[in-house]
Amino acid sequence: MVLFRVIETRPVQHVPQRNVALALSLIKKDNFELVAQKCTEIGVSEFIPLVSERSEKKALNMKRLKKIVIEACEQSGRGAIPLVREPVALEDFLNAEPRNVVAFHTDGEKAKTDVFEIDNVVLCIGPEGGWSDTETELFRSRKAALAKLDLPILRAETAAIVVATLFLYRS
Repeated sequence: MVLFRVIETRPVQHVPQRNVALALSLIKKDNFELVAQKCTEIGVSEFIPLVSERSEKKALNMKRLKKIVIEACEQSGRGAIPLVREPVALEDFLNAEPRNVVAFHTDGEKAKTDVFEIDNVVLCIGPEGGWSDTETELFRSRKAALAKLDLPILRAETAAIVVATLFLYRS
């Protein structure tokens, strides 16, 4: 028999009101890891690495990525560890995804306030250079919302952190 004794409890810190998953095209390893770390700290619930036409890489060190996510949970006092999925081709992801999908693109319509009210959402951020024309049409054919921020064109890792923050904490 094993006995445990609680020696300390800590209250759960701020928990986002929305469930937000982030589907990010594979970008340079260090940048992808930075996004996973920072977006874990702010409350993203799931990471979906996407293989797109312009992906920098085609694979990730999943063991290292999961370790980074766990450490970010510990650092931020977060109780729930986000799900980190294996890389998937964009088309396969869209064919299987039942949730609302919002793809951010420089050619999309300016993101209206209502797009930020969507619950149970997967935010899709493209690679450096953006989504290809074929991928943009794929999003449209799957009825995904295409949106752009009213900001300068951002690097993929910056866009991912900004978009996740807007969705998680917009009141």
